[in-house]
Amino acid sequence: MRHVRIRVELNKGRVGMPLDKMAAIARDAVEFLGSLTRDLGLEEPAHAWLAENFDNGSVDFDCRFAVPLEEDRALRLSSAMRMVFANDYSDATTAMLIRPETRRRYARIAHPLDADEVARFGIYRDGTVESIEWFALSAALAAEIEEPLASSHRSYGEVQGIVHAFFKEAERPYLKVRELSTQQLVNCYFPKELYPNAVEVLAEPDAVVFVEGWTTESAETGFISEIDVADFRLAPEFREEVYRQALGSQPDFTGKMETTDYIREVRGE
Repeated sequence: MRHVRIRVELNKGRVGMPLDKMAAIARDAVEFLGSLTRDLGLEEPAHAWLAENFDNGSVDFDCRFAVPLEEDRALRLSSAMRMVFANDYSDATTAMLIRPETRRRYARIAHPLDADEVARFGIYRDGTVESIEWFALSAALAAEIEEPLASSHRSYGEVQGIVHAFFKEAERPYLKVRELSTQQLVNCYFPKELYPNAVEVLAEPDAVVFVEGWTTESAETGFISEIDVADFRLAPEFREEVYRQALGSQPDFTGKMETTDYIREVRGE
């Protein structure tokens, strides 16, 4: 178990700092750090990040996560912070966990800064000041971070969820579906010829529906916000007797590998 902490440096080489500017930067920094820890699935205490070890001169202090973390979680949090600070998402395993909104919150920290001013964030490598790896956030870098996040992303895909509401008299009729994995509401716009399909999926109030089509991913949250529907279909009902009948029906599916070894390989474990 160990504490994760970073060093924050503001107003370097200047005397004093406007209180409203410092308050705005602190607020946005807290929102960014909280967003990042939620992305990684970490439980947040009431006051998750503590400021300590203040230095005179410029505004320098440590920012420490309030509770110690297991070593692997601490390393993942440090790695995620380094990604955002460096604006380098080459490690896809961790990068896929960081929402666009989290990146946007980090860029927002620079909004109160002057054009020639930077905020610096340092990651402790071994706990000593000499080991700190520094990253500078400027207005220019903030703009570079925010630019690719400005527009929504479209792709062909599918959502799975439960129908929340049906709007048949709208200019574009649609179902509002609560997506299972994210619990987000998705507007599912469908053409008139799919109206019977839309009605059909309402037959069972708690049934899971598959919605296929062109999805739009929100630039703000990274979640799917709407879909132009190509097809609706109900998820097949799970029947235990059918499931058990299928067990052992393909004995040679994994070849010479044991089933447990095959599953580990597929999962990348």
